[in-house]
Amino acid sequence: MTESRYESLADSHRVVLDSFYAAEVRYVAAGGAEAGADFKEMALHLHPEIVVHQGPTVPYAGEWRGIDGLERFFAIYTDTWSTLDLSETKYFESKTGVAMSLRMRATGRRTGHVVDTRIAQFLTFDRALIRDLTVFYLDPVQMREATRP
Repeated sequence: MTESRYESLADSHRVVLDSFYAAEVRYVAAGGAEAGADFKEMALHLHPEIVVHQGPTVPYAGEWRGIDGLERFFAIYTDTWSTLDLSETKYFESKTGVAMSLRMRATGRRTGHVVDTRIAQFLTFDRALIRDLTVFYLDPVQMREATRP
């Protein structure tokens, strides 16, 4: 009985993440807040007290807290990248969270340089909403260099 409950919980995490990342790709493609894109579709997947942790060498370093903080983060993110493609996603699931490996292809908005790299993400959930997200880039220096004019 526990295993069945676990599988359905893990499946719900995957549904939330697939929907969230699809919304993220659409948001970036629409140009983000500056171009009038609506953040609400992404916000539907976020816990009100969400925290996102980004490493110190990426263009959007730091901890981003709350839905307003994430909206500010994505303003910088969409100012950084003009295209985003996420693929080759692998999920490693537990009852309370997910570790993911995925391929990220993005084009620097100011430089036109394309980044093609792997990233790892560690997420926890609270009431089927993303509560905490930590991102690691295989080559964070490449991320920074691709966005410097």
